Amino acid sequence: MEFNLKKTPVGILSSVLDTVCEQPVDIDFTLPDYCPDIEKILRCKLIPKIYNRNLSGGQLRIDGTTVVSILYVDPDGGLKACEQTVPFNSSFPLSSNVEDAIIRTNVKCEYVNCRALSRRRLTVHGAFSLYAKVLFRSAVDLFSPDESDNLEFKTKKLSCSALTALCQEQFNSGDELRITNKPSVDYIIDSSVQPRITEFKVIPDKLMLSGELGVRILYMSAETDKPQQIDYILPFSRVIDCEGIDDNTTVLPEINVLSSDVRLKNDILSEDPVVDVDSRICVTVEGYTPFEVEVVLDAFSTQYVTELNMVRVNIPTGFNPVSDSVMQKESVSFEENSPAEILDLSCDYQLQSSVISGENITVGSKLNVCILALDSDNQPVYIERTLEFSNDIPLDDSYNTLSSIDACVSSLSYRIGDNNNVELRCELRFAGAVMNEENREIVSDVNCDEDNKIAPKDSSLILYFSEQNESLWDIAKRYNTRIAGIYEENNLLDDSLAGGSMLLIPTI
Repeated sequence: MEFNLKKTPVGILSSVLDTVCEQPVDIDFTLPDYCPDIEKILRCKLIPKIYNRNLSGGQLRIDGTTVVSILYVDPDGGLKACEQTVPFNSSFPLSSNVEDAIIRTNVKCEYVNCRALSRRRLTVHGAFSLYAKVLFRSAVDLFSPDESDNLEFKTKKLSCSALTALCQEQFNSGDELRITNKPSVDYIIDSSVQPRITEFKVIPDKLMLSGELGVRILYMSAETDKPQQIDYILPFSRVIDCEGIDDNTTVLPEINVLSSDVRLKNDILSEDPVVDVDSRICVTVEGYTPFEVEVVLDAFSTQYVTELNMVRVNIPTGFNPVSDSVMQKESVSFEENSPAEILDLSCDYQLQSSVISGENITVGSKLNVCILALDSDNQPVYIERTLEFSNDIPLDDSYNTLSSIDACVSSLSYRIGDNNNVELRCELRFAGAVMNEENREIVSDVNCDEDNKIAPKDSSLILYFSEQNESLWDIAKRYNTRIAGIYEENNLLDDSLAGGSMLLIPTI
């Protein structure tokens, strides 16, 4: 006889792809006719951009381009820039086909070498890493007791955090920026777009999202011999369809820029220069809902020999979002002479490691600092320095599982110090989530052998002396009797027993 237990599925986040591959970039190109000759190369930069991500035929396909950006000094000592675009594509097989999956991607430049073959011809060799994950909502089954006249159950109530919502949406965001009260734009040297969620509100099956794009543009003007920097904040709002979220859901939204194009636009109707910003934004939403479930840890029949099928499961509990900001102070040294003036300061943040340590998340980071400056001879110089550091993010309780962690640079400032140093102040913003995972062996089903009935006892009561640390459940299972009967017969209120306690065991 098989007794079917009540099955309760608990949603969890699972993956069918978690990989990284290296994409080589090897190109030779000649400067366009409108670019002056190269006197000295200051910087070569690889900027991967993802334009399309597609799940089809059991594969993830990613298409994009790599922008090779060159900053150099021309024979007259002026700063110039040129770039070339190289397409790339990658395909990754999935371990299985799933529905309603989400895609997470990230790119990181590994190395780049640039050499001028002549004053107008360049060769570039480099590579970037492409990280790809495909995640979906699966379930772990927990089993609760069903009513039965001749089965005894040992149970435990657990507070679970179930993944009840998982959605992803991509959209374009940007604007046309008119450059007023600034030198006119001749050409753009560098640009960056950083997204941030400022506020969100949950309504049933939807997430109302407000955010902003921090746009930084470095450009050259015919009106001055020094690069100019402008910063804009572009607000946006979006309603994300996300089935399964409501007021009881703890929501974890994540925002990324897949690609951004910042280009000077020819607008004959305007006297002011116009810069067109077009970014491809991806928002991913995870929603966790708390609930209680009673699981079966053990069971037996009072009438028949019983066989149990056990499963070991990881039960998610206590999901909790975390956020923090840290001010990091670092010093960057110029090896030859002190910079007389900083023309531009930017950085590329990379999260290297993250682990829960006690009641902290310990995060290892790498910051690639890029400084464009003028030296004491008024000549442009460019340096890159890699800074490594570790930060602790405090938690309000103890957790054993880091669900996710992300970080970005929210502000960056500097001061030219002594001894050829530039002192940096960098504010890092961290966001993510932690939880506890409880690993338990639970009963999945109970089988009773009707041909193997338990023989009745010779007496209706058995006198028993308990051993140290012995539980009433162990005693009831040994004598195939109801645990409620032992409680009632001995006027007991709980399961705790002292060694050598005398009990009356009623038999069935």
